[in-house]
Amino acid sequence: MIEKKLTQYYDPKNEPGGEKKLLMAFLLVFVGIAVMQYLIPKPASQPKPEPPAEQPAPPPASAPTPKKPPAPTPTQSHKQGPSNSKKKPSTASPATTPDIRGDSETKTIIDSSLYRIAFTNHGGMVTSWVLKKYKNDRGKPCNEQNLDGCLDLVNPVTVAALGSPLSLLTYDQGLEKKLNDAMFAADSVGIKSAPASITFRYTDSEYPGGSLAVSKTFTFTPGSYAIGIETAVTENGNPVQAFPQWPGGFGDQIASTYYGHNEIVWEQEGKVTRKPPQSGWFLTGKSWVVGGQTINGPFEWVGLVDAYFAAVFMPESPKDTNLVTLHSLVDVPRNIEKPAEGAKDKVAVLGIGVGEANGITKEHLFVGPKEVEVLESIQPQPSGPDLRGLIDFGWFGFISRPLFVWLKWTYHHMIPNWGWAIAFLTIVINGVLLPLRLSGMKSQLKMQKVQPQLKAIQEKYKRYGLTDPRRAQMQQEMSALYKKEGVNPVGGCFPMLLQLPFLYAFYSVLGNAIDLRQANWLWIRDLSGADPLHILPIGIMITMYFSQKTMPQGGMEPTQQKMMQVVMPLMLGLISWGLPAGLGIYWAISNLMAWVQQIAINRTEFGKQVRKTLEKRAVRKR
Repeated sequence: MIEKKLTQYYDPKNEPGGEKKLLMAFLLVFVGIAVMQYLIPKPASQPKPEPPAEQPAPPPASAPTPKKPPAPTPTQSHKQGPSNSKKKPSTASPATTPDIRGDSETKTIIDSSLYRIAFTNHGGMVTSWVLKKYKNDRGKPCNEQNLDGCLDLVNPVTVAALGSPLSLLTYDQGLEKKLNDAMFAADSVGIKSAPASITFRYTDSEYPGGSLAVSKTFTFTPGSYAIGIETAVTENGNPVQAFPQWPGGFGDQIASTYYGHNEIVWEQEGKVTRKPPQSGWFLTGKSWVVGGQTINGPFEWVGLVDAYFAAVFMPESPKDTNLVTLHSLVDVPRNIEKPAEGAKDKVAVLGIGVGEANGITKEHLFVGPKEVEVLESIQPQPSGPDLRGLIDFGWFGFISRPLFVWLKWTYHHMIPNWGWAIAFLTIVINGVLLPLRLSGMKSQLKMQKVQPQLKAIQEKYKRYGLTDPRRAQMQQEMSALYKKEGVNPVGGCFPMLLQLPFLYAFYSVLGNAIDLRQANWLWIRDLSGADPLHILPIGIMITMYFSQKTMPQGGMEPTQQKMMQVVMPLMLGLISWGLPAGLGIYWAISNLMAWVQQIAINRTEFGKQVRKTLEKRAVRKR
């Protein structure tokens, strides 16, 4: 209103009586200024009306006075109480929001009947993952009252080199270090029992790339090895790809040889894929798991496994999930009790990071044993497959699975010792295969009996080339000899070939049975590990030697025969030297039974005739 009058009397010379009007205008301006000076100081002395007073802010001189005091100490006002927090909005409300973070390191322990997991707010990740039903190698009891003897799946060697489980993996190394070194604010500390949940939050408004916000929530269900995971990382409000990871290693890997069972396994549209650190050989070409490689979904599940345990990520949205493979070389001490002392072996260690490509990850994580019943009870998606694909029963899985069930039934209902249960099944299997084995041995003896005639026919036609038509006559004469003597040229091999799938299936069963871990038998403490005294490998060599010595070898020269009797047992002994003792029991008993069967055949009338024929032939060669 004042401004209008000033513009109306801007040029008083053009209007009559302008002096009076000008005096009136000055009077009104003076009154207006007096009124404003009376009104303005009044709100400045009261803190409550400050936010609305900022909107008009007409006088520049009086406005700064209430803004200066709270501006230098926005974080202090958060700590001092409500009276100071009311002054804080007068500066600039977005900039003064306090960051969320922890003041010091805290621990939160989640306890259930199956596990005890320890989290730290330093990175919001896992420091310990103890399985209450599985023992470690220290020889102590494992129970609720004494967890010192239980297995901790967090590997201290790989953690020191690669990082902790459930840390975050990003494509920006600087951001990844920031996330995993941050001190999160945990919504709870101390010991909690499942069902439970824990959330870690962290924000940084001064991050160089913009405001950073991180949240990690984990949920726990009683009676299940699977936990829920939800993570989100945003930068300036935009989602950033950050995947929960298991960087590598399990706590049962107490020596470098245990890392040889490392594999990354996933199921994609019904097909299970397995990736060891290195695969193939010189004929097919070797391939390696590439560290840092991203593989796009869909994934029903993605797991990192060793011989007996697994960490498996199960996404809620399979089609939006990415897998990042990790492959590192880590120095593993030979003496795990004193890692700083003694020699070290460099071993390949695999790891995985699994999350959704949109930056917000919702998934479940199974960490537990590769036990068939447990894996079959877990279904990552409502209509999807279970986790049985984690166990590799080999090409003959249709035989391996029934054998595995049979072995467990024998242990639980007949023989409550895994070593003797394996021995019993070995005897039964060899008994079932006895007719095939006898047929093969007899065919070999018959072939040895007709060796002189076969050699004469071959000498007769050896001057002809391979493409000569007369070579066909040689085959005809040999076939006529086989028919006359009742010899099947493949009779010795075919029964053995029929046994191979069965034997390989049993081999796969013993290599995957977690029940053999920490199982005792006579002098052996752990049937899943090598025989500490190497009695079984030595027994395999001895039984193989005598089995070959008692078997007639008419087609070989005496020098070759003696060499094979020594070389073959030595080779098998070296192969079995580091194999699990459970497999050693099977192999040693099988060789022993083969030796006994060969002795029995040699004592038959037919066996005696063959031996006499071979002895006469040997005399003639002298």
